Amino acid sequence: CHRLRLFPSLRHPYLAFTATEPLRLGNHELASVGFGKQVEQFFEGEGLRVNVAGQPWKSLFVSRGGAIYGRLSADDRDLYRSDDRGDTSTLLARFDEPIKSVFVSETGTILVGVKGAVYRSSDGGRGFQRSLELSTPESFIRHNNGMTEAPGHRLLVGEYGNVWSDAGWQAIAYLYLSTDEGETWETSDFLIEKGANKHVHMVRYSRILNRLLMTDGDNKKRLWISDPVDRASPNPEWNLVTRFHLQMGGYTTAAECDGKVLLGTDYQGGTNFVVETKNGLDFVKKVIPDPYRRSPIDNMVVRRSADGSEIWANLPYSTSRSRCLLMFTKDAGATWTRVFEYNRSAYTVWLHSSSLDGTDDLFFSIEEHPTGERSVYRVCDPD
Repeated sequence: CHRLRLFPSLRHPYLAFTATEPLRLGNHELASVGFGKQVEQFFEGEGLRVNVAGQPWKSLFVSRGGAIYGRLSADDRDLYRSDDRGDTSTLLARFDEPIKSVFVSETGTILVGVKGAVYRSSDGGRGFQRSLELSTPESFIRHNNGMTEAPGHRLLVGEYGNVWSDAGWQAIAYLYLSTDEGETWETSDFLIEKGANKHVHMVRYSRILNRLLMTDGDNKKRLWISDPVDRASPNPEWNLVTRFHLQMGGYTTAAECDGKVLLGTDYQGGTNFVVETKNGLDFVKKVIPDPYRRSPIDNMVVRRSADGSEIWANLPYSTSRSRCLLMFTKDAGATWTRVFEYNRSAYTVWLHSSSLDGTDDLFFSIEEHPTGERSVYRVCDPD
């Protein structure tokens, strides 16, 4: 039984930042050939190295064997593979629709999500078959947050999209389960039966908890956590943790390391939180301080370093009185280092990496408005 312990007090601690001042985009020159010296020194001061990526990645997945599968900025319909940490790439396939997400299972099955469908390859990308039809042609799977793999090689996919009909938002909160590496899929509509009016924000298997996490949107923003995952039982049993959005559901992303699961909230224009749990029963909420508190946490990515694991988080939405932020933690959320502070009207920053367990290299991009100049960077350990 999941006990709700989200409200021990009406007062919640604030997210703690390190003393390091962030780089403020707009004060530093953004050039296609690389950062200025001051930015390089910032990363060196944090024990990191940053350089311009060899390819203009827009989203990518690092497989267990280290191969990268992803899309580049030249054409969103093309899937590429890289075997040299993203420095060079080889075209694998072209799809009729722009690629929205990429996922590679433990056994090497490649899943590529486009609007309305998921394609599958079991031969390293030499051939793809359309294996899953989503409920609408406008639906898609969120990269890094909408696909996951549970023990027993079970794949789960959550449907996402904003589809308007004459009656209002169309409920597309379907969950799909495959026990044969994505060749066939079973459809579950239990979220819609439970009143979800929009879509699935996130589905994620947690190794720390040995449970599946799932959140729906948008009218209730609920968090669901499964029973412990049993390899012999293909269908998860879900437990409702939060019943409505004020109880702190609406998570759009999650990441875990050092015995702790971190979740980021989705309250655009409202107060946002990083929420921590070690057991799926007790939750600690930390308020994101101004001027960033109005920006939802869109994505979290784990990077493995020589000193341990980092969690990177991106808060990419702002108003005239708030700011966006790229930040990371080296101590599982006890403190956070602010990297870039910026306004969305002038810049956009995205995290592009995804993997099953975290990666040695982390890729992000900066796009300058209104010129559209875009540069992609790789963060790694120093040589």
